[in-house]
Amino acid sequence: MAQGWTIDPGADLINFYEAPPTGTNNIVVTQYAAGAVGGTDVWAVGAWSYRYGYPGEVEFFGDRLWFAGSPGDPQTVWASNIGDYPNFGRSSPIVDSDAVSFTINARQVNAIRDLIPLDSLLVLTTGGEWKVTGGQDAVVTPSTIGIKPQSAYGTGDLQARVLGESAVFLQAQGQRVRDLSYQFEKDGFRGNEISIWADHLVQGYTFRGIEYSTAPWPILWMPRTDGVLIGCTYMPEQEVTGWHPHETDGEVLDVCCLPGEIETEVYLLVRRFINGEWVQYVEQMAPTRYDDPLDWKYADSLLTYDGRRPNGSPMTLSSTDGWNEGSVITATTGAAIFSGAGDVGNILRLAIGDEHVRLRVMAFVSPTVATVESIGEVPLALRGVAVQDWTYQRSTIAGMAHLEGKTVVALVDGNVQKDLQVVDGKVQLQRPGGVVHIGLPYTAHIETLEVNSNGGDTLRPMKKLAFEVALLVRNTRGVYVGTTLDTLDPITQRDFEDYDEPTNAYTGVLRKNMSCRWGVDSGHFHIISDDPLPMEILSLMPQVVASE
Repeated sequence: MAQGWTIDPGADLINFYEAPPTGTNNIVVTQYAAGAVGGTDVWAVGAWSYRYGYPGEVEFFGDRLWFAGSPGDPQTVWASNIGDYPNFGRSSPIVDSDAVSFTINARQVNAIRDLIPLDSLLVLTTGGEWKVTGGQDAVVTPSTIGIKPQSAYGTGDLQARVLGESAVFLQAQGQRVRDLSYQFEKDGFRGNEISIWADHLVQGYTFRGIEYSTAPWPILWMPRTDGVLIGCTYMPEQEVTGWHPHETDGEVLDVCCLPGEIETEVYLLVRRFINGEWVQYVEQMAPTRYDDPLDWKYADSLLTYDGRRPNGSPMTLSSTDGWNEGSVITATTGAAIFSGAGDVGNILRLAIGDEHVRLRVMAFVSPTVATVESIGEVPLALRGVAVQDWTYQRSTIAGMAHLEGKTVVALVDGNVQKDLQVVDGKVQLQRPGGVVHIGLPYTAHIETLEVNSNGGDTLRPMKKLAFEVALLVRNTRGVYVGTTLDTLDPITQRDFEDYDEPTNAYTGVLRKNMSCRWGVDSGHFHIISDDPLPMEILSLMPQVVASE
């Protein structure tokens, strides 16, 4: 009462008991005698406010700005004037470009969850899917707007994703995944449950989110509540729907897809147990295609050390002890690269064209100078000249504290090193490397179904053996096959390459005989890749025998 007024928030009223003083930064209230101010009947309560809430969905369609689903009006849609997005007013008389609004009235409450701009504007609600209709050429106007039910599955709280001419959404329980597209014969929108093809991946779980990456492959990404990331390769125009789970040492909490220059950038929020406590990391999926085996990145929570001319300056060798194997040589570069005793044992690799040499660091001289020992004779082309193509190969890789205490895998100059430990944020390599990718290992696993035949007598009840398999692959290396996980054998693929160069990825047909036993195996087999190497299987061609 001391301030001269009281506030009644329930009634949205301010009751003044005395006029506040006038002056700068004060509200001036003028008191009039009762009846001195004329009233008006031209007024309205705003559709959105702190009390009634604000819309939960917004979309552009038909050059209008659409809002829908406020807490106070969960079944109502509002659209702005055409081309005038802040304007939700109407003319007198009404014109076609005026704002429009409607409320979905049906046999149940249909709280609006999403607006989807396809051939028509679709309204997804908790009870079903609706299409906004218009007049001539389906143009929406205040006098022609209407709604037609399309299906009655209902959607949840997660926003649908638009993929070409289709939309994909999660049903109300957050478990089943459906698509929705225009069907000419129905002159409306209908869809199918696409999760039916992988019921074992969705039954008993719900999804935390849904995102869509377009390149290099169209994939829906959906983290499950148990932390497993579920992917669905979805190409409706090719009638392709393929589901695949992705497990990591931790839990995937969320996913986000952003457009990139070459591939869609996929970011994950991952919860991991590191050094005795739970931590959360934002991790980005690495690109899927590489021209150089040195750049392959196929491990989780991965970091890279790239020692290819790391300081940007050339390296020069000088010697008073000759250029033979074991000669003591001085290596000098134009910018700091050496740091102390920790450099001892590391390797310098210098190359010009096909000529190259490796040198072991023996002593630290200064940040730009080290004493090295030649491993093999130094080629004439590398003696006393500034070499641009050089690599600093380290034995210990630092900066791995985010995986403290974990067992990791590394791709070192294109070659695999397994069972490495992160101790004090460092990883001791089994052999020095110049380009090193270190991360958590994962296993890519394909298991086929039992072989059956199309047409003729079924093979299902018969005994079967898959004794050989041919794989049509692209950019693949390091594949194991077997009829059981205990009988896996590698498919060798190296032909003619230098001994110290990494094996290149292979494109073509790989063949492998598999051990098998009657009465134990049933004609199915496994394909495994548990190294940080690429594997892309285009076709499986098993050789099978069957018997009663």
